[in-house]
Amino acid sequence: MTLVQASIANKSETVIIIADRLLTRSFGENFPSYEFEGNSPKIISRGNVGIGFAGSALYADMATSELSSTISDFDEIVNVISRFVKDTRDSTVKDEVTRVTGIPSDAFFSNSQIVPEQVRDYTYGWLMQFRLDFECIVAGFDKDKNAKIVYITEEGSTISATNFGVGSIGSGSPFSQIYFDHYNYDISIPEIESLFFAYKAKKWAEAPTGVGLKTDILILRKDNTPVKIMDEDVLMREIGDTYSKEKEKKSKIRESLLIKLIKNSSGVLI
Repeated sequence: MTLVQASIANKSETVIIIADRLLTRSFGENFPSYEFEGNSPKIISRGNVGIGFAGSALYADMATSELSSTISDFDEIVNVISRFVKDTRDSTVKDEVTRVTGIPSDAFFSNSQIVPEQVRDYTYGWLMQFRLDFECIVAGFDKDKNAKIVYITEEGSTISATNFGVGSIGSGSPFSQIYFDHYNYDISIPEIESLFFAYKAKKWAEAPTGVGLKTDILILRKDNTPVKIMDEDVLMREIGDTYSKEKEKKSKIRESLLIKLIKNSSGVLI
């Protein structure tokens, strides 16, 4: 249960990335995994590019270590993480197949008939169900200063969400996406309004899915003047206060309109 979302704003002059801090930790297949909300953001930046992770804290840390401080090109970052995911997935599959079958994975895949039927069936069943607990979203500006959003799936595939203007990963993703769609988000919306829009989409995703309450925001701009707003910052508290005040105001307006509706219903509604 987590969320990382990215949105293009201000006529493609700005990219806003927002996330909670939930990650998953596991001590192996014999121990249940658990979620925790870390003390540090799970959004990192390289140059004018932001990267956000969902899933395993271990894989997120490993992926981060693959990105040296000298790498800042958007496409190179995508390629490095995509390659890391593919390699990690392949090595995990090979190790597990070797462990279960007792023979090298290459030997099993070339002639699976050499192992007992029960072992073979179990292995193929595991392969069908296996999912690498890792997702990534990369958002920001490429070398030509074009705003981009790209997903990296648990298989290492890359999917561009740039044309949609919005992208998100994690269990809160559907609810975040619904908010952007329902309230007709457009990439031409000015930066400050887009920031508040993105914050409200994150809050929308919190209630039904248990998305983490801590919030971090990274604002990237075409002119390369990024802004980081961490959960502990005064500005984040002010954004939250503004959200609460707007919510309270809407509640009062709704209550007033309902009272008026009842009065005008000629006694039909009570």
